[in-house]
Amino acid sequence: MSVRPRLSPTIDRFLGMQFLGPFGVCLAAFTIAYLLGDMFDRFNDLIHYGGFGVLGFEYFALKLPLIVSQLLPVACLAGVLLGFALLNRAGEVLACQQLGISRLEMATPVIVLAAVIAVFNFALNETVVPLTTRQARYLYEVQLKKRQLKGVFANQRIWVRVRNGFLSADRYDSSNQTLHGVTLYRLGEDYGLRDIVHAKTAVWNGTAWAPDNPTTFSVARNGSVSTAGTPMMLGQSVKPADLSLLRLDPEEFSLWELNRYLNDLRQKGLDPGGYIVDRDLKYAMPFACLIMVALGVALSLDPLPRHMSLGRSFGLAIGIGFGYWLAFGLTSSLGRSGIVPAWLGAWAPNLLFSMLAISIFLFGEER
Repeated sequence: MSVRPRLSPTIDRFLGMQFLGPFGVCLAAFTIAYLLGDMFDRFNDLIHYGGFGVLGFEYFALKLPLIVSQLLPVACLAGVLLGFALLNRAGEVLACQQLGISRLEMATPVIVLAAVIAVFNFALNETVVPLTTRQARYLYEVQLKKRQLKGVFANQRIWVRVRNGFLSADRYDSSNQTLHGVTLYRLGEDYGLRDIVHAKTAVWNGTAWAPDNPTTFSVARNGSVSTAGTPMMLGQSVKPADLSLLRLDPEEFSLWELNRYLNDLRQKGLDPGGYIVDRDLKYAMPFACLIMVALGVALSLDPLPRHMSLGRSFGLAIGIGFGYWLAFGLTSSLGRSGIVPAWLGAWAPNLLFSMLAISIFLFGEER
């Protein structure tokens, strides 16, 4: 009775390196292409503000962690397709299967590496990416363009210095130029508090912020408080462009910061909006690396794609990666608009491509 061969650690390392080599090359190539595209997209600003010096180099260097985290899934897919295409061209996959080594045994070391990359991607998004992305945006919008930063995002609130006081808001919705949870603190000549104006929302009308049913309290010098007439406008010196510098994008939050921000908005009775989908995406996106590798293995080992050339494998990786990101864009938009639940908007592409990978693998044949 013959004993069925098993993969040795040497073969495990061989298959793993066969994946890691093309994966590293593809990640580097995609990163360079992304940087060149971003550079050409900002070419006019870089020329106008002199961004082809130290500041420009520092800006693109700070963007590298975010770019790498976004490109890891498609690099994983390209790496496994190219790696197994090289093995198939040399006939090594067929040789392994003739020895009785199953496709699952050949896929296991690559799947394990994909899981490690997914964990690394999650850790990168929670530690390095928020810090470097914030610094990159500040460097580009403030230092490079020499714009004045009129406010700060502190303690989960927006604070802006206005004429004779301070304007505070819980959230700024840039899509419809609306401030939520607005409070205006007016100061007197002695820098003492004189008036407090609060409104649930304030909408930019082109020249100033129009509050919705504001409530005004006047503070006398002796400390007594009384109601006062409500202003028609507030914070005229603050423009939406100034607030766009203070509004943090989801990638500028770590997961615990985003959860804290969402809880703060809910406690104040404000709608978190699309931030719920963005929070769920922080869990879903790292799994993309694992799913892309599983799909690539299923396509490479069986059936007909085993005969694809390197060029076709690379093209297939680009096509699947584009379809994956297109699906993410569509479902996340549906989730932000409330058409589908937030969790479904974030996880639907993962579920779809996971079922596709499992189906291709199960219906494949052992050679």
